[in-house]
Amino acid sequence: MVVLRREDPVTVHPPHQNDSANDPYALYASAVGPRILKQANQIFEDFPVSKYVLYFAVFMIEVAVVFYLGVKLVP
Repeated sequence: MVVLRREDPVTVHPPHQNDSANDPYALYASAVGPRILKQANQIFEDFPVSKYVLYFAVFMIEVAVVFYLGVKLVP
């Protein structure tokens, strides 16, 4: 009977020496992170509710059209 040893993925593939440049979330953890997130939240807060309602209505119309076409294509 042969027993295979399962390797720990961390020991098999060690991380790169300098992975900070590849980390997309490193900037959020830095000193400027709160400012970036505050600006991102303001983008959503600046939209009036009517635009969200309009976008939701357009999205629902698109979903209905795609669903209708899907049903019509089924024999």
